[in-house]
Amino acid sequence: MSVFLTTSGQIIAPIVVLIGIGAILHRAFRLDMNTLSKLILYFFVPAIAFVKIYEAKLSFVLLLQVFGFLLLQFVLLLILTEGISRLFRFSKGFSASFSNSVVLTNNGNIGIPVNDLAFRHDPLAMSIQIVVVVFEILVTFTFGLLKASAATKGLLGSIRHFFRLPVLYAIILGLLCNLLQLSIPDFLWVPAKQAANGMLAIALVSIGAQIASVALKKNTWLVVASSFLRLIVSPIVAYGVITLLGLDGITAQALFIASAIPTSRNSAALALEYNNEPEFAAQAVLVSTLLSTVTLTLCISLAGSLFP
Repeated sequence: MSVFLTTSGQIIAPIVVLIGIGAILHRAFRLDMNTLSKLILYFFVPAIAFVKIYEAKLSFVLLLQVFGFLLLQFVLLLILTEGISRLFRFSKGFSASFSNSVVLTNNGNIGIPVNDLAFRHDPLAMSIQIVVVVFEILVTFTFGLLKASAATKGLLGSIRHFFRLPVLYAIILGLLCNLLQLSIPDFLWVPAKQAANGMLAIALVSIGAQIASVALKKNTWLVVASSFLRLIVSPIVAYGVITLLGLDGITAQALFIASAIPTSRNSAALALEYNNEPEFAAQAVLVSTLLSTVTLTLCISLAGSLFP
């Protein structure tokens, strides 16, 4: 119990404080959620994508192991959500939001500070987390974007829109600068770094604002089902994949914790951007974020004993 309480107080509480501040600010000033969504999508996300990819330092073997884990976990969760969607005959739009609420995680906004606090600034753990974030960015703005926008724009329209997003070019530029070991001038690097650092605070505050603007009105059981899949089933799947791949130590612990991160705020941002079941998506973020204060704390407490 002491480990659980320590984890909750030192790791989860600071994140909850920023989310709570966002909720208070929204109650007081009614923040414009569309503006926040676009600010994050078109400025802060590209900045953190470029900086984290540029700074990432991993061996090729470990990189393959982490990407292999993430890809296998993603496919298994996607098969599960698609099966549920067909079983209950969800509409195309609802199926997209439901899948995105489960397979897209908040590993950038919440995962990075959780990793930093849980592993006490361990460079290996943070490098693994950065790879997770890069994978999530790629999945969010390929699969997630296409899935969300196809319901309203159609496949061709969503593909055209994808190629207009700055995050795609931030990822490519970050990879090129990293591989070629290019030095970035201070007048570009300093603002990029400052924007990337600001991403965490504004993202958590925006989550709080979104939570404050959402009420559980309909599809409650589906919101709970989505959160159950994201917070309980995903770590179980992760445990199986980690065991299958023979991962251990810090690598296994970091990936296990990353698998328990709540639903991505970007899934709600995409739903809002394309008017694709935004109410359900926002509720999924709300419920999974609130419940993760317990489930994520439990997973952090278990990680060390499961993967010594």
